[in-house]
Amino acid sequence: MTDDVHHRPFSRPKSIAALAPKGTEATIEATAAEREALARDLDILGIDELRATFKITPWRKTGLKLKGTVSGRVRQACVVTLEPVPETVEEDVELTFLPAGEIGPVGDEIEIDPDADDPPEPLEGNTIDLGAVAAEHLALGLDPYPRAPGVAFDALIEDDGRDDVAPSPFAALQRLKGQGEAD
Repeated sequence: MTDDVHHRPFSRPKSIAALAPKGTEATIEATAAEREALARDLDILGIDELRATFKITPWRKTGLKLKGTVSGRVRQACVVTLEPVPETVEEDVELTFLPAGEIGPVGDEIEIDPDADDPPEPLEGNTIDLGAVAAEHLALGLDPYPRAPGVAFDALIEDDGRDDVAPSPFAALQRLKGQGEAD
C-alpha cells in the first residue's frame, strides 16, 4: 500500500478517525473510467466489474484490521491465441495496519516464516485507501496464464534432420581404434 498516491487509478480514501468499536463497513465500486485506467495499469484487456466490501475494525491501540472480499469480472488475452478470456476474480482480504513508527525498523536481513501472519502494513495519517487495497487484491487474483477454453500450448519442435544427441567422446576413440587396426 505504499505506491504513489497520485498514480492510483482506483482510489477511495476512507477516514479511520471515528471507527465504531465493533467496526465500520464499507462497500466500494469502480467507475467505468477507473476500471479502464486500472486495466491499462494491469496490462489486461478490460475490467467489466470491480467491487469490494470491507469491515474496518480497531486493532491494538493504534491500528486497524481490514477484512473483506474483492470481486471482479475481467478480460485477459489468452497466452496462446491472444483471444479475450473472461475471468471472475474473488479474493478474500485480511490485512492489519499500524502507524509506520510502530512497525519497527526494517533491517538488511529479512526472515520469512511462511506460517506466520503477514506483518502489518504502514498506516499513514487518518485514512486508508480502500481502492488501492481492492486494486492490489484484484491484481493478485488474476490468472497469470489465461487460456481460452480448449486451447493447449503445444511446443513447436522443428526437425532439421540433425540428431540432437551429442556424439559420445568414446565414438571418436572407437573410430581411431578402427583406423589403427586397419594399418
